[in-house]
Amino acid sequence: MSNFEDVVLTVDNLVKQYGNFSAVKDISMHLRKGKSLAIIGPNGAGKSTTLKMIYATTVITAGHVEINGIDVETDPREAKRHIGVVMQDDLLDTSLNVVENMVAHAILFDIPWKLAKKKAEGLLKFVGLSNYKNKEIHELSGGMRRRLVLARALVNNPELIILDEPTTGLDIQSRHVFWNKLEQLKKNGVALLITSHYGEEIERLADDVMIINHGKMIVSGQTRLLPAQQGYKSIEEMYLGLTGYTKEREEIEQTFS
Repeated sequence: MSNFEDVVLTVDNLVKQYGNFSAVKDISMHLRKGKSLAIIGPNGAGKSTTLKMIYATTVITAGHVEINGIDVETDPREAKRHIGVVMQDDLLDTSLNVVENMVAHAILFDIPWKLAKKKAEGLLKFVGLSNYKNKEIHELSGGMRRRLVLARALVNNPELIILDEPTTGLDIQSRHVFWNKLEQLKKNGVALLITSHYGEEIERLADDVMIINHGKMIVSGQTRLLPAQQGYKSIEEMYLGLTGYTKEREEIEQTFS
């Protein structure tokens, strides 16, 4: 158990094993209210698997996860009440319109229909979708869909939001709108756990960063200080240097030379 009252997420020595394959190897982290952590690494590094264990959709092989002091393994339903999730696949129900998607999600948290509708309309206003509440899902742009997914993730007033590649595929304007909303949430004390491939996104949103590769943490620290501490000029340069990009590039160049 954590001794810090403002710690929202505690992850101790997390492991995920598939037979003889170790997808996640001894990952630990903690996250406080109003703070943000970005987990970065190559495809297949174990980022999504780590997130899935944290929000209790993948069984933990070993280790321990707590959300607001609640053990994710022993009481996953209660732990999930404190989490909002924004995944790469939005999983919006295309048979429902915008506000109906919001209300349906709220009811999963046992929120009464009238309150769910009120919360939905307030959150749609927050993400700038009030004028689209009666639109069908197929009528929304990609940026609007991502904002709707963010609004949906907030219906249960989560202390922690988990975002897996939240702005992939968005244009520059939509990405900045999304970032602005996340920054507002941080100011209101919401903690953010992010995976991303965008250096600019990490530098703007993340207080701390962790690089993992082959399921294992390579390095972690404050976003603004870590690159220089590791001998690099930027998050992107550090990421490329520590995940073997230079060696991989040389092998590719030799293949095609």
